Amino acid sequence: MEANESDRGFESWARALQEDILKPNEIAVLQEMIDDGRATTLLQAAQMLDWQETVIDPTEHMYGH
Repeated sequence: MEANESDRGFESWARALQEDILKPNEIAVLQEMIDDGRATTLLQAAQMLDWQETVIDPTEHMYGH
């Protein structure tokens, strides 16, 4: 489990949403993605965040390589 996963207490946004264990501030992150037009549903927003975490290498992202 990566640091951001342990800080949140879950590994998958989508799974956490489906299991109804997201905190209000985490739901707000998903809702903001809908409000910004980046997703049409909470589940789609959660899946996008899961995808981003698998694609973006934190070390690479931090150093811009």
